[in-house]
Formats: sequence, structure tokens, C-alpha cells
Amino acid sequence: MNTGLTLALLTIIIVTGCDQNQGAFHAGGESSKPSPPDPRAETMWGHNLTKAQTRAKAANKLVLIDFTGSDWCPPCMGLHDNVFTQKEFLDYAEKNLELVVIDFPKNKPLDETRERANQVLSRTYKVTDFPTVIVLDGSGKELHRSVGYGRQNAKTYTAKLQKALGR
Repeated sequence: MNTGLTLALLTIIIVTGCDQNQGAFHAGGESSKPSPPDPRAETMWGHNLTKAQTRAKAANKLVLIDFTGSDWCPPCMGLHDNVFTQKEFLDYAEKNLELVVIDFPKNKPLDETRERANQVLSRTYKVTDFPTVIVLDGSGKELHRSVGYGRQNAKTYTAKLQKALGR
């Protein structure tokens, strides 16, 4: 009898917990949905760090790398939807950043070359948690690192990034 009651209580706790947190990584909580993605996000985010560094150096920009689990990591998806595809962030990035996504998906395949390159980069930059955002200068020196997503909207996240980078 006690085992049945315990299982029933655990089930209720688990189901209730999941239900309450489904929208937990959207900025502002469940009632606040992000704006539709800015179309520039499709073209501004690349996958090749070497090319991004070359462009950054030539244009006096920095390189922002997003280490993400795009299809399984709720904080990663929240950061993507609420910040990295939004106008406020992309306006800032257009002038100051080259954007690189290093993805570790579970449900969508990557080609073998990219998968190996992503693994090398995660070891090189000692990435152990997702999302991890690293900003480099054009020569590859790390200037800023943040781990996790604090549920900020694009405006707040961008302001904090500007302050951290001094630009």
C-alpha cells in the first residue's frame, strides 16, 4: 500500500513539475512569447569559426560563439528564440560581431566533418555545459564567457553583452 501511494505521489509531482516549467526558458515566463525571428538570423549565423575570425579581424569585429544543443537543451532553445534571432540582438551583432553556432544536436544529423570539428572546438574551449557563449577577438583571444541562460530578453541580454565587451 505504501509503495503504491509513494508512486502515485511521485507521478503527481513529476507531472505537475513538467507542466509548470514548459515555458520556463522563454523571457518573461509562460505568458510572454518571443517576437518572430528576424530573417537576418538565417544569414548572420555561420558554422565556420576560422572564416568568422578572418572576417572579424578584417572588419574590426569580435566573434561570438554559441555552443548549443539546439534540439534538446531548453535553455539553449530559449536563448536562441528570445535573444539570438531577435532584432535588438542582431542590430548590435551586425555592427560588432561575427556569429558562429557550434551545435550538438541529438535528433538532427550533422555531417561527420562538422561533428568532429564541433567536438574539437568544445575541447579546445573547455565547454562542459550548454549553452556556453564565448566572445573572441579576431586573433582568437577569449574576451568573454557566459554559461547558461538567465531568461533575459534580447534587449537586456544585448545591453549586458555590450557592457561586458565595452562596445
